[in-house]
Amino acid sequence: MKGLIEFIKKSPTAFHAVENISKELEANGFTKLSENKRWDLKLGGKYYITRNNSAVLAFSLPESFKKLSYNIVAAHTDSPTFKLKPNFTLDKGRYNMLNCEIYGGPILNTWMDRPLNIAGRIIYKDSEGLKTKLLSFDRPMAIMPNCSIHYYHELNSGVKLNPQTELVPLVSDTKCDLLELASKELGIERDSIVSHDLYLAVLDRGTLCGANNDFIVSPQIDNLECSYAIMKSLISSIPNGSINIGAMFDNEEIGSRTRQGAGSRMLDDTLLRISNALGLDEVEHRMALANSFMVSADNAQGFHPNYPGKYDPTNAVYLNEGIVIKNAARGSYTTDGMSQAYFKTICEFAGAKYQLNTNRSDVPGGSTLGAISLGSVSIHSVDIGLPQVAMHSCMETAGARDLDDLIKALDLFYRLHLVVDNDGELKF
Repeated sequence: MKGLIEFIKKSPTAFHAVENISKELEANGFTKLSENKRWDLKLGGKYYITRNNSAVLAFSLPESFKKLSYNIVAAHTDSPTFKLKPNFTLDKGRYNMLNCEIYGGPILNTWMDRPLNIAGRIIYKDSEGLKTKLLSFDRPMAIMPNCSIHYYHELNSGVKLNPQTELVPLVSDTKCDLLELASKELGIERDSIVSHDLYLAVLDRGTLCGANNDFIVSPQIDNLECSYAIMKSLISSIPNGSINIGAMFDNEEIGSRTRQGAGSRMLDDTLLRISNALGLDEVEHRMALANSFMVSADNAQGFHPNYPGKYDPTNAVYLNEGIVIKNAARGSYTTDGMSQAYFKTICEFAGAKYQLNTNRSDVPGGSTLGAISLGSVSIHSVDIGLPQVAMHSCMETAGARDLDDLIKALDLFYRLHLVVDNDGELKF
């Protein structure tokens, strides 16, 4: 769990998360590939690609194979936050403010009265063209102050916040050129900055909590916890006739409809290129997909004891009770009876606790990157996650013991070679 906390600490944005994952991959023998070049893949090799510096897809090849298949685990790197607008400087009287836009679906009032970091990427130009540098000030740079209760007596009765007028971070009481500060931080010229993708990030990066360190309280648990588990399991995996894939997409919180999101062709393109590099033709590639399986890993809504009426009476899930297998009759999750049975069997053999979840019938819930991915890559899939409460708060809470169960299950999943028979039944 300390490893996860450290990973989140170093990953205030999706860009930083992908950089940290990439460093871990390279330290463990993975070679970076470029999408705009031909790939020379070797059996037994380990490789990865990045897209937009905010999504990463890594894979390890078996030493040999007879009937190829793919073991895929997918998650996402982004979390709800606020993004600075292109022209973000906003002067209000004597105060210098930041004009921001909501990214995803944060619980807005949790961002109030907290010291905030500013992080992301800066795009600048030099004699060779456009280049990118990651930025994180790693210190309190801004704050969204609440209105005093003396002036706003309705505050404790529930107030709808206006994102344009009430969620405007205060950054200085004097004129302040944030990009000038960024250029000094990065060692580049202010005039070389062309554009930016900058976000607010909670400065408090997480801790264990509870009488027996039962919980982790941290920003971005959704979904850096699953991304971290994928990274750890993929690095330690030894493929057994299947190709192991770890796909961590960006932009799930805003619908995944970007070139680095699960709704893009990133997964489909990569699988096809791997098959082609290994000498498979189009039909053989489709046969490999038919034998493949995907675990869509995105955290789940754990039971909140203060709001018991929000949960299904027989399908609620609890922190520190293991992996959540998600179900939804409307197909918003990819789980069906067969894929659920396969993943339950994996958990049982791995000694990993699991629990089954379905939302209340009057609470539809959201969709996941798994369902979106299957629009371009049609394979067996299950939707899972780890239980947490306060999802999309700037500080979320999860069980401190559940991560070990997920890593156990993924470790075994990556060691298996799946075969699908003529009736669609799964054998391993």
